[in-house]
Amino acid sequence: MPGLILGVDLCDDYSQISLFDPETCDAQAIGLGDEETKCLIPTMVCKKKGENSWVIGEEAYRTALFGAGSMVDKLLKLVLKEGTATIEGVMYTAREMLRTYLELILDIPRKKTGLEEIASLVYTIRDADPKIMDILMELSEEMGIPRERVHILNHTEAFLFYVISQKPDIWANQVSCFDLVDHGLHYYEFHVVRGRKPQVVEVVHEALEEGFSLEILETPSGEKLADRILSTCAARMMNKKVISTVFLTGKGFENPQWPEEFLRIVCNKRRVFGGQNLFSKGAAFVAFDSIQQATAYPYITVCEGRIHSQVSLNVQYEGRMRQLVMAAAGSNWYETKASATFVLDNTDSVEFLVTPVGNTTPIRYEVSLDEFPKRPNKTTKVEVILSFTGERTMTVRVIDKGFGELFPSSGRMVKKDFYI
Repeated sequence: MPGLILGVDLCDDYSQISLFDPETCDAQAIGLGDEETKCLIPTMVCKKKGENSWVIGEEAYRTALFGAGSMVDKLLKLVLKEGTATIEGVMYTAREMLRTYLELILDIPRKKTGLEEIASLVYTIRDADPKIMDILMELSEEMGIPRERVHILNHTEAFLFYVISQKPDIWANQVSCFDLVDHGLHYYEFHVVRGRKPQVVEVVHEALEEGFSLEILETPSGEKLADRILSTCAARMMNKKVISTVFLTGKGFENPQWPEEFLRIVCNKRRVFGGQNLFSKGAAFVAFDSIQQATAYPYITVCEGRIHSQVSLNVQYEGRMRQLVMAAAGSNWYETKASATFVLDNTDSVEFLVTPVGNTTPIRYEVSLDEFPKRPNKTTKVEVILSFTGERTMTVRVIDKGFGELFPSSGRMVKKDFYI
């Protein structure tokens, strides 16, 4: 193995890390101990009193409980609020504490394998918040992991890639996933769109209103109430659907036997799997795929976090009109950036063709270049830069490059945002 191939599921309550093994082509969840329950690592840090030493997870909780240190949790929320914590007279930013947590969690596979270098790292977070994503990329670089080795998925994407990494009989029909965590109940549904080439796979995600605090599971009456809530959700979400496989994940399903009525509904003529590492394993599969010459996933992936349309330009090249694809449908919006340079020929605008998945007729979007200097035909070169701020929000920048010494660049730029 040239280096560690890792998937990290980073949440405000618990985080998990999975290590991909190229020899078995599978991912294994690892934690602070050998027990499977130790794979759930509380997302908290604790600075030991009088020492420049930090601990994470359950050790952080125990250290704080016995008064031997100061603990900080919910690190992602704290980062979003740009919060701080003052410990023994020193103020630490949320960003600094998150970096400490990441350094210590990434040390786990290093110690278990003896390998130091990280060949590929994929984080998965529940929602693709651009601020968190930017900070994770920056922190990874600060920790010595090159940006090109790091990718970020949301949970919907991680679930999608976990499913299509399994044997095809698992996803022969629709696949459901219930994720029960302390802050809510999330439902994911995977299916293959038949009759499309290339093949389209799609996942829908819904944060269900019926979520409840896991504290109610501490009493028999609370378990019965939670079972009724889950059963109602399952009956509604799975009604009249051909679902072959169901996954149960999240802290609430750590003991999957308690919701008897819910299990009776989901297990009816279906395969049901329980486990706590689905999202980190999905991220690890993508981490391995990202360093291969050819992808093992030749599909158009449609879900949260993915661009739902192909974006292209009509250009003339070697005497023929061709379509230049600037963004492929199914690409991760955060990573999709493209640029191209052209000479304008009898036009004062740039026209984009946006073709949604499943459609053959493109929608046309135009960027006017009336602000650019007027020059003779074929004497204006422009650079077109395409990026995204979300799966349906596209930003276009067109920069006047002039045409050599005869027509120097004006330095002008036109920027326009589109909802596609």
